[in-house]
Amino acid sequence: MLGEKILQFRKARGMTQSELAGERLTKGMLSQIENGKAAPSMAALEYLAGRLGCEVSDLVDKKKDYTGLLSEMEALKEEGNYETIDQRLADTLPVNMDVDLVLAKLYGLYAEAGYKLRKKDRKRYADLAAEFYQANGLYVNSAKILWAYHEYCRDEWLDWEESYHTLERIRKEYKGNGLEEDTVFQLKLLLDEAIDLMALEEYTTAHQKLKSAIKLANKTNIYYQMDNIYRIAANEALRNNDGEEYLRLLKKSEQYAVFTENEASIKIMPLLRAMYHNMIKHDPSSAMAELELYSAEGMFLEPLYHLEMGRTLFGLGRIEEALISLSQVKLVDYLIHPIDIAMLQSAGIYRALCYEQMGREEEALKEIDHAEKQLRRMPKSIYYQHAVKVKKRLAEKKGTDD
Repeated sequence: MLGEKILQFRKARGMTQSELAGERLTKGMLSQIENGKAAPSMAALEYLAGRLGCEVSDLVDKKKDYTGLLSEMEALKEEGNYETIDQRLADTLPVNMDVDLVLAKLYGLYAEAGYKLRKKDRKRYADLAAEFYQANGLYVNSAKILWAYHEYCRDEWLDWEESYHTLERIRKEYKGNGLEEDTVFQLKLLLDEAIDLMALEEYTTAHQKLKSAIKLANKTNIYYQMDNIYRIAANEALRNNDGEEYLRLLKKSEQYAVFTENEASIKIMPLLRAMYHNMIKHDPSSAMAELELYSAEGMFLEPLYHLEMGRTLFGLGRIEEALISLSQVKLVDYLIHPIDIAMLQSAGIYRALCYEQMGREEEALKEIDHAEKQLRRMPKSIYYQHAVKVKKRLAEKKGTDD
């Protein structure tokens, strides 16, 4: 690689980094170049070659045909063998000043393999590929490279801010380049922007994104992900305690789920209606009927089911059963959004309420204190607000008793 070659030439000539850097570069900048963390400009490369007494071509990898290597790496990707991709490309991938389509694809594969292996330092390779695609009018290819980075920021590293910034970059860089005409791409972009914004507590802007998606779908008669868009939009109504709007949006979500035959979205509907009955109508009997329907259809998302069942049993006064159900609520890998995590953590609020009803005041205070501290780190949702109220009431009750 380029940095390694500069290092080899420098050591062969017995030069320190300060001596090679001279007046035009800093020692720190040269160190970044030699470690492969920064790429020199052509002017800087010519300067370094002059001080090393060699030609630029002696430092830059000779142009090779990497078509065979690309075919091999693409075959490994089909197998899901990202570790081998990472190892092979780490040893052979050139840092070439003249990027072509084959190298751009290899850079993209190296970045993707790194993401799969939780290596965030591969973004610069994704940027090299994206820059080549953009310079050559391959905007869809470039967007896919950046989109992959966004997905790993969100799904693997839970870095919602970086994820949203990447979406903003996609929207900015491809404005006027034809992607606005790709309705599916725009719907996908609006949905993911809304999801990230909710994680960042930007609820109003997130809701505006979802409304824009609904408007675009109705205008174009393209209904990509509309069941998810309406379902997530319903969260805002739930947050605002607007039962009528919540049911309207949930009904729309169900209609699109049936239309697209999305079995997972169809199955979850009774659980979402149970949430409505528990959190807005305070009608545990109706919630129980929905939960029985949900479990009869083949239950999944078990932590959310146990949470809702615990709330329902608590509302029905079946406190010991409620505590058993709530004790089965655990965090799981497939629920990663902060709002989903906060929902699961809200089980601690109801466990505290169960302990209170059972006369176990110390356990109730300990449970609500733990739940409030957990929820404090999440977006300030209705669950956090509930925890604060319960904690304050239980603390005041203990003070009165004392």
